[in-house]
Amino acid sequence: MGWISRFPATASGLTLLAVLALWLAWTGALSPDELPHYAGSRREVIGMALMLMLLPPYFVSATIATRRHSLTLIEELRPLVDRPEECDRARAAIVRGWRTAWIPGLPIGLVMGLLNTSPLEAWTTSVGRSVHLGLSAGQMFLWLLIGVALVVGFRASSGFRRLGEVVRFELFGLDHLKPLARAGLLDMLVIAGALAFTPLQSLDAEFRWYNYQFGLLVAGAASILLVVWPLWPIHVRIRAEKQRRIDAIDALIGAAGEPMTRAETAELEALLAHRDRLVGLRAWLFSTDLISRFLLYLIIPPLAWVGAAIVERLVDRILAS
Repeated sequence: MGWISRFPATASGLTLLAVLALWLAWTGALSPDELPHYAGSRREVIGMALMLMLLPPYFVSATIATRRHSLTLIEELRPLVDRPEECDRARAAIVRGWRTAWIPGLPIGLVMGLLNTSPLEAWTTSVGRSVHLGLSAGQMFLWLLIGVALVVGFRASSGFRRLGEVVRFELFGLDHLKPLARAGLLDMLVIAGALAFTPLQSLDAEFRWYNYQFGLLVAGAASILLVVWPLWPIHVRIRAEKQRRIDAIDALIGAAGEPMTRAETAELEALLAHRDRLVGLRAWLFSTDLISRFLLYLIIPPLAWVGAAIVERLVDRILAS
């Protein structure tokens, strides 16, 4: 299975965690004596360093584990695909995706990183230079990794998208297509988990919106794309099949005329009931309630941390008065 089998998820994450911990400790970011100009306290710097130490290993481990699970989901869909080569192409998009994802992923990550930090400023500053360099390099590495991870996820989503174009389905038995939906929802769950680390930036109990706004924007857009993109073809097919059956029933209802007997009335009622059932049948493989809950999970971690920070400050003021 290519890189997926060669790099164990847990071991890869722990190795990267050790490297980042050594780097941030060496630059002084984990115990700063001198603060960069933008930092308000030592706890703020330590919180940023902890986030930059923990988030990249999480992304590496989660990306490897998620893509392994994607291969399992493809095998679950294989009996429903008439052309086995389509499943093989989807597997290839995942297995070989890591090698080619660096090409577009690194420039994307570089742009996102430069929007969040300035390595040149960190290099030329005279106050807290070592700490500033450590945090700036950590942010650049994090965003480079996010760029590659997003491209890997998008290519896996493209494989599932192709399967959605050819997989067989029964309009009243869509449960067998759940592997298609789980692929995107799993990526959304990984992103929601990553956001759970971001409140470390408020370790000093100070909420700074600029620390969260870009991350939330990228997380929200990526979550929607990774869920909707692979499911759009099957959604269009389900919606078209629904409309075809509704049109056929409408034609039967129109040809029935005014019911004269009990049997004709019962037949008309059956047609109307079946039509209502078709109209109420969802064309997506997930419910809107599920998506709304996932989107809520994206913002709960920072909001929970902000709430705790506010309570902590209120308690401190009450005790000090």
